[in-house]
Amino acid sequence: MKRIKVMVVDDSLPFARAVAQFLSCSGSFEVLASAHSGGEALARARAEQPDLMLIDISMPDMSGLAVASSIKALQAPPKVVMMTLEDSMEHRVGAIAAGADAFVPKDRFARELRGVVEVLFGAGVRQGDGGGRRE
Repeated sequence: MKRIKVMVVDDSLPFARAVAQFLSCSGSFEVLASAHSGGEALARARAEQPDLMLIDISMPDMSGLAVASSIKALQAPPKVVMMTLEDSMEHRVGAIAAGADAFVPKDRFARELRGVVEVLFGAGVRQGDGGGRRE
């Protein structure tokens, strides 16, 4: 089956690399690119056309919420999962208002991603490293 094309957007290089490595361990994902700023994310999303974008809420140049809102305005937008260190109601409400499809706290990313992917892309995702394989 076709793998889910992913773009990771986070200004923390170590976190972005860890997420990309985590996803690459799975047969379900193809990591297309990482972006470390909002502007870079918007440009790369248009060029790469990912199926899924994992976007950090807090970035220095442009908030992840603004990035998500701009991405969701595209004609055929990817699914958007917002990530943050601070799991607050304010961030969750902001993510929904920005058009995000899901919200995952960074400290629970590895445990919760598979369930989020199952909801967003269908129940054919098996348990495994980084979210499993598409059946």
